[in-house]
Amino acid sequence: MKTLSMMALAAAVAAASSPAMAAPSKGGTLTVPVIATAFTKSFNPYIDNLNVVGGMIFETLAFTNVMQGETSLRLAEGYEYAEDYRSITYTLREDLTWSDGKPLTADDVVYTFELAREVPVYDLAGVLASGLVTEVTRVSDREIRFDLAKPDSTVHWDLNRYMPLPRHVWEQASDPATFTNPEAIGSGPVTEIEYVRPQQMEICRNPHYYQEDRPYLNCVRYRAFNDNSQIQPALMNGEIDWGSNFIADVEKTYVAADPENHHYWYPANDAIHLYLNTRQAPFDDLAFRQAVSVALDREAIVDLAAYGYPTANFFPGGIGDYYADYMDESLMEEYGWLTQYDPDRARQLLDEAGYQDVDGDGQRELPDGSELSFDIQVVNGWTDWVQTVLMITEYLQDVGIEANVNAVEWGVYDQSLKEGDYQAAINWSLLSTHPIQTFKEYYHTSRVGQTWHAGHGVHSERVDELIEDFGSLTDADAKQDTLDQLQRFTAEKLPFVPLFSNATWFQYNTSEFVGWPNAEDPYVHPVFYSTGNNTLIFNHLHKK
Repeated sequence: MKTLSMMALAAAVAAASSPAMAAPSKGGTLTVPVIATAFTKSFNPYIDNLNVVGGMIFETLAFTNVMQGETSLRLAEGYEYAEDYRSITYTLREDLTWSDGKPLTADDVVYTFELAREVPVYDLAGVLASGLVTEVTRVSDREIRFDLAKPDSTVHWDLNRYMPLPRHVWEQASDPATFTNPEAIGSGPVTEIEYVRPQQMEICRNPHYYQEDRPYLNCVRYRAFNDNSQIQPALMNGEIDWGSNFIADVEKTYVAADPENHHYWYPANDAIHLYLNTRQAPFDDLAFRQAVSVALDREAIVDLAAYGYPTANFFPGGIGDYYADYMDESLMEEYGWLTQYDPDRARQLLDEAGYQDVDGDGQRELPDGSELSFDIQVVNGWTDWVQTVLMITEYLQDVGIEANVNAVEWGVYDQSLKEGDYQAAINWSLLSTHPIQTFKEYYHTSRVGQTWHAGHGVHSERVDELIEDFGSLTDADAKQDTLDQLQRFTAEKLPFVPLFSNATWFQYNTSEFVGWPNAEDPYVHPVFYSTGNNTLIFNHLHKK
């Protein structure tokens, strides 16, 4: 049986999560910016639109530290696959408790997955909706077995995304789909509400945290800002410790303000696309989608909208630099033209498909003569993306397409992307353990309505089967062949237009706290809004 135990990983995890010094100083409050209109007492990790709950108030059983290529055990001390890979059993750490002092047991884990079966928003990775996990059973107070519909050696990647919930709290909720957990009862390093105000809230150390010597810090303070442009001066003035936002000309603005303490590290991150709703005209026309793609100058967009920090993505197969090792480069021979800036070819594609300027006003009409105009959604306040979308509309205007910037609040964006209620939208892609999970978020029908990435309307039974069968593959070449087929499907169908491979926006201030990851000590990918990554970093930080 394949086993991952606490003892097997003790040295590796300790090296990745413990500062190389004796008795670090304790105390202090970490300040983090959040783009939000107002804070409320909403601490349910499954409906957390601000990304402040997962990893901080709630932890997972384990998570994959991709940058180190290892699994970091969290609430679980290990997991074990059956010989036939038809089940996997997790073992919880001993004597776990929730932040209110009640025991955290296998019953809570089973309850969480039972809830996920009934309430789709809790099925974070779709293991229940897809039918992969058929049964979740309490084996003992500390053991939970997940039975699988077919052999799968990778299901732990998905199971490690779920955060167990306190059954005794959630059972009191009249509607779990909207329950906010206002008292912040959780399992993470910070759970005690110091205060919640519209523009600021502070959450402090969990008195029952399972790691007795962590966190070193007392509290985390969240400050609300309208957009990146408001965050930038606060960073420059030293008011913020950990930034995860686009900052214009970071060297001359942020670093120059305090070269000794202001630092940044921008490793590769997710692939950013222009998602197109293929259930609506004109995006139901492949030729139109192709024309949109070749009308865009990706290098200019990267240089002007994002100061050159991302890299233009010329790969048409759905992934970017972060997954470069998995790219099927042969796709470029047949589909590489899709990402080359060629406005003349865009005009030719549009002409041949019947999109003509009928009335001579400089704007093309649909083939039936009706108006051709659409909105591109973007989150208000995400200044680099707003500028990106503005440039996209200008490039489309050059080939006779009228498109408009539609900057909306996060709640509107979140709902419309998940429900597929948009025309076009700039959006990211799932950054996870392996690209198969990214493709699952794009295409598997169980993810439609549950994620921001599957509302484009391009799906097929064959693709579902490819994704579902991946975990049963044992041969590396067979796994890559599956990925190659999914990349080719993406290039053929073009449900989204690749734009660029994003950078990880990570600014950090060492004037008060040290222990940050950086290029010299890359102990974890520095993403605050990524559950698990944020836990490791927060628990690593201590007073200078």
